[in-house]
Amino acid sequence: MPDLNAYPPEKLHTLAAAFDGEQLLADLDTLGAIGWKPGAGLQRMAYSDADLEARRWVLAQMQALGMQAWFDPAGNVIALLLGREELPALAIGSHTDSVPGGGKFDGALGVLAGLACVRTLRSQGVQLRHPLLVIDFAAEEATTSASPTGSLSFIGGLTEALLDGPAWDGRSTAALLASQGFDVAAMVANRPPLSIAAFLEVHIEQGERLAAAGVSIGVVEGIVGIRRYYAHFEGQANHAGTTEMARRRDALVMAAPFILAVREAAVAHGIVGTVGRIEVHPNAPNVIPGRVMLDVEIRGLDEAVLDRAEEILLAEAARCGGTLHFGHRKEPVPADPRLMAAIERGCEALGLRTLRMPSGAGHDAMNLAAICPYAMIFAPSEQGISHAPEEWTQPHDCINAGRALLAALLEVDALLDV
Repeated sequence: MPDLNAYPPEKLHTLAAAFDGEQLLADLDTLGAIGWKPGAGLQRMAYSDADLEARRWVLAQMQALGMQAWFDPAGNVIALLLGREELPALAIGSHTDSVPGGGKFDGALGVLAGLACVRTLRSQGVQLRHPLLVIDFAAEEATTSASPTGSLSFIGGLTEALLDGPAWDGRSTAALLASQGFDVAAMVANRPPLSIAAFLEVHIEQGERLAAAGVSIGVVEGIVGIRRYYAHFEGQANHAGTTEMARRRDALVMAAPFILAVREAAVAHGIVGTVGRIEVHPNAPNVIPGRVMLDVEIRGLDEAVLDRAEEILLAEAARCGGTLHFGHRKEPVPADPRLMAAIERGCEALGLRTLRMPSGAGHDAMNLAAICPYAMIFAPSEQGISHAPEEWTQPHDCINAGRALLAALLEVDALLDV
């Protein structure tokens, strides 16, 4: 049976005090220099030379901690710390690849916080009941046609067809992989090295709710569902100088109220909505727009709420004289309530304030949810800036996120008997 008192508060405080935050910050600086271009930010796109250099550095840090560490067929860097009992593994980690022009905290904080937890356990002579996997997933950012490629391969969800689309360098993803020596068939056949009981991921928030609220730790309730649509408005192209205003059938004027309706529907339902792309035809300054097409997206945690917002958008498109067509759809991925509570208990013991919140961005955790329960810890992002060189998380917030992960790991290790 699990020992719910395996880590009493006094022992947790001893371990938290031993957590080497300065080394975590130094690791962030060292890793952040790999692929950094002055004036252009981090250029560590998936399977680039800089990305693979960073992964080799992560592998070396894992091995220096005495862990068994290796590259799997997808380029994921995996390290194993043995447990006291024959149980499924606990897994922690994130990713170290970047978008073009990214910052040094996105993903990297989660990988390096995991290593910092192992460093603490080893220095204090603590062995978990469960084996522990620390994973640096490959290609989490949407720079390949199959992203998050590494975690999708890890759970057995990758197909060769997904690799036919373009990668960040203009080639197909399959061609990029081949140029770096990866075996696509082996990536498709990839599976976890051990059964996994739970996955915990630390990540920067990439929004500003935590910083605005002055809260140290975000406890992710789930990763939002995404629905994308294509709106089409058909008017009549005509001469911009000779056509009287009353006689015009301007497709852009038809679309304008619908664009505002997307915002209003999102605000009314507590979700987010975006018109991110507009095509205007014939797109000339002296021609009245005859046809307009919009890419529309809504995101939220509650399927029923998304359904209601969708009904409104369908009706508004028709009212404005257009049509709304269905595109891409991803279901919400709720976090595990037991793991969320474990994070909160650990943070409470450490005196860290928490806030439950959704993740508006996708993460490797959403793929891991197919094979095990998951939970996520968010660290504040200054001014909500991410995917940019100006991305910044305060040093004390980085350290607090690592300590929260350590506390949650100990709680989960005691809680789960599988």
